[in-house]
Amino acid sequence: MKKTIGNSFRMQMLLSVFGAFIILVLSTTYILYSTIKLQELSDNSFQRERFIKSIQEALIAYQEPLLEYLSTRSSNALARHLIESQQLRSSLPASMAVSRDPTELREKEVYSLIEAFLDLADAAVDEKRGRNISGYTTLYDEMTTLLRYINAQIEIIGTDRFRNQLDRYGAFIGISRNIQSWNLVFIVAISLFAILLLLRSVEKTTLPMTRLSSMATGISEGNFGMEDIKMSSIYEIDHVVEAFNRMKSEIGSQIEEIRRQENIKQEYMQEKMRNLKMEALVRRMEIYTLQAQMNPHFLFNTLNTGMQLAIVEGADRTGEYMEYLSLLFRHNVRNADIIVPLRHEIEGLKYYFYILKVRFPRNLDLSLDYADALLDDIRVPVSILQPLVENCVVHAFKNREERSSILVRAEKKGSLLVLTVADNGSGMDKGTIESLLHPLPIDASSSRVMGLENIIQRLYFFYPDDPGVIRIESSLGRGSSIVISIDTEREPCMEF
Repeated sequence: MKKTIGNSFRMQMLLSVFGAFIILVLSTTYILYSTIKLQELSDNSFQRERFIKSIQEALIAYQEPLLEYLSTRSSNALARHLIESQQLRSSLPASMAVSRDPTELREKEVYSLIEAFLDLADAAVDEKRGRNISGYTTLYDEMTTLLRYINAQIEIIGTDRFRNQLDRYGAFIGISRNIQSWNLVFIVAISLFAILLLLRSVEKTTLPMTRLSSMATGISEGNFGMEDIKMSSIYEIDHVVEAFNRMKSEIGSQIEEIRRQENIKQEYMQEKMRNLKMEALVRRMEIYTLQAQMNPHFLFNTLNTGMQLAIVEGADRTGEYMEYLSLLFRHNVRNADIIVPLRHEIEGLKYYFYILKVRFPRNLDLSLDYADALLDDIRVPVSILQPLVENCVVHAFKNREERSSILVRAEKKGSLLVLTVADNGSGMDKGTIESLLHPLPIDASSSRVMGLENIIQRLYFFYPDDPGVIRIESSLGRGSSIVISIDTEREPCMEF
C-alpha cells in the first residue's frame, strides 16, 4: 500500500491544527495589543494625578518632624526633617515641557511653590538654631499659609483633570467596545473553523471505524468467518484494517491451538498431582522410618550389662536394672505420635540416665536441668534428646579414661524453648560440624541415617523456615554443645 501526502490522515490533521493555531495566535496577539493600549491610555490618565497626590501627602507628613524640632529642638526630629526634605526635593521634576494647558501651568507653579516651602522650612530651622524665636515663628506661619495655598491648587488641578477624563471617557468606551466586538468575531471564526475540521475528520474515519466495530462484535461472538473489511482512502486506517483482517484469520487458527494446549496442560497437571501424592507418601514413610531407627549396639551392650549384673551380684539390683530397661523400651514404642509434650522426652531421658549410670558408674556424670512448668505446656518432636546423649557416649567419650560429664538443660527464652546437650568430650572440627548441619537428603544417602544426623534432618523437616533451629558449638579437645531452639509460637510443619 502506497503512502501519499494527500491521503495521509496525520498530515491532514497536522495542517488543520496548524492553520487553527496560526489564526488563534494572530487573534490573541491582536487582543493582547489592544488590551495593552487601553491599559496605557488609562494608566496615563491617572499617573500624573497619583504623582501630585503623593507629593501632597509627603508635604503633610513633612510638617511633623519640623514642628517637633521647632518645639523641642530634638536631634532625632532634625535628622528626620533633613531626610524628608531631601526626599521631597529629589522627587520634584527637574523641568517640565512648555505647554499652554492651564492645568499643566498650574502644576508647574505648584512645584515652584513647594520649592519655596522647603526653603522657608530650612530658614526656620536656621532661626531655631540661632534661638531667634520670633524669626522661626514668623517663618512657620508663612509656611502654614503657603501650604494651604499649595493644597488648594492641588485640589483644583485634580478637579480639572477629572473633568478632562470624563470628556475622554466616551472615546475610551468606544474603543473598548470595538475591541470586544473584534474579539467576538475572532472567537466565532475560530470555533467555526475547528468545527469544520472536526466534521471533515469524523467523516473520513467514521465509516471504516464502524465497520471495524461491527467485525469486532462478530469476533467476540466467535464468528471468524466474516468477510474482510474493504480498504478506505486514508492509508493509516488501511493499515489498521489490514492488521485487523490478518488478526481475524490468525485468531481462528490460534483458538484451536490453545484448546489443544489446554488439554495437554490438564493432562500434565493430573500427572503432576499423582506425582505429588506419591512424593507425599514417600516423605511420610521417611519420617516414620527415621523415628523407628534405634542403635542395635546400644541394645546389645545394655543386655550384656544386664547379664553380667545377674552373674556378679544379687537379683535385686538386676531386677531394678531390667525394670528400667523395660520402662525405656516401653516408653520408646508405646507413643506413635510425631509431636509429643516435653514431659515425654524428659521421662524417657530419666530412664536412659539410670541405665547409663549403671553401665558407667565411675567415670560418667549425668545432669538434667529443667523447670516443671515447661513439661506439659510445650510440645516438641519425639526422640530428639536421647539420641543426642547416646551420641555423646558413643563418640565424644571414645578412648577416653578421664571422668566425663553430660549436661541436658531445658529453658524458656522469650518464645523460644532452648534445649542444650553439652559434654566435655573430644569435640569436633569445623568440617565435621559443617557436614552434620548440611546433611545429604535421605534419597541421596548411601547408608542408614543414625544418631545426631537423624535429629538434624528431622528438625530441618519440621522447621524448614528456621535454619537456626539447631546449632553445634564445639572445638577439638574442648567438648561440644548441641543447642536446639524451637519457636513455641509456631506450629511445626506437618505437610508431607
